[in-house]
Amino acid sequence: MKYILPFVMAITILAGIILAASPYLLDHFFPIKENVIRDADSEAAEDALERWFLSPDANFMNVEAARQQSKVRSTSWFVFQVKRNAIERFITAKKLKQLELTDAILKTVFYADSPPREWWQPKALTRSSYFQGVDQGRRLALIYNAETKQGALVTTIEQKPVETRQ
Repeated sequence: MKYILPFVMAITILAGIILAASPYLLDHFFPIKENVIRDADSEAAEDALERWFLSPDANFMNVEAARQQSKVRSTSWFVFQVKRNAIERFITAKKLKQLELTDAILKTVFYADSPPREWWQPKALTRSSYFQGVDQGRRLALIYNAETKQGALVTTIEQKPVETRQ
């Protein structure tokens, strides 16, 4: 009976040390590959767009999504079909600015020359302008073709580097 309390204390301390060290050990032995592009489930991406566009009745269709995350940046690509009024509400709510769509913008912002997936074809929307803005630290770039009701959206979040004091 007199050895039970020290035994329970030793087990509790050992469990705490293991739980505290396990994330670091797992990251050391099984590192997460950075810059890997992961596809999103179509239904989950559709639900996310409906919530983000603040339009539960928008009826997004043919949604494809992918995401690439690193320590420096997180980029997401979405292609979808939706009616024009949902896009108009989104542009107004997020205060996006309409800008000229050049080849340089297609290459740098929309990754047209190095698409993350075969379904990512922003040039196919044949537009001469796009919408850009910032929403809660996330840069948004949107191309929308009202005739075909197709859109392409790129979101990017830049991680701020940690400053060290000397």
